[in-house]
This record gives sequence, C-alpha cells and structure tokens, in this order.
Amino acid sequence: MSEQDEQAARTQAIGALLDAGLALQGLPLEPELRPRVLMHLEAAVAMAGLFTGFVLPDEAEPAPVFVP
Repeated sequence: MSEQDEQAARTQAIGALLDAGLALQGLPLEPELRPRVLMHLEAAVAMAGLFTGFVLPDEAEPAPVFVP
C-alpha cells in the first residue's frame, strides 16, 4: 500500500470516527464546517500518536507530585 493510499485510508477512518461521534451525541454538523473539524481531529490524532508512540522503559517512575 502506498503512502498516499495509507493517508486516504486514515482520512476515511477519521471521517468515520467523526460521523460516529456526532451520531452518538446527536449533534449536527454543517457541511461547510466538516473539512475544518476533520483537519483539527486529524491534528489531535497525530498529537496522540506522538504521545502513545513514546515507549517508556519498565523501570520508569512517575514524576513526584508537587504539593505547596
């Protein structure tokens, strides 16, 4: 599968995610706003990928909690 095909499949999946979320919540979305919402949702998915793609070693400890 080419990179262009992968991007198209990813965009289609994100569109399906948007449609499912809107249907679940019963929210309307004006057709002219859909491209912008998809753009922001794609950015959020990309940011989440950076976070989930960072592998921590098993010995990693959580940061201490600051208590004033």
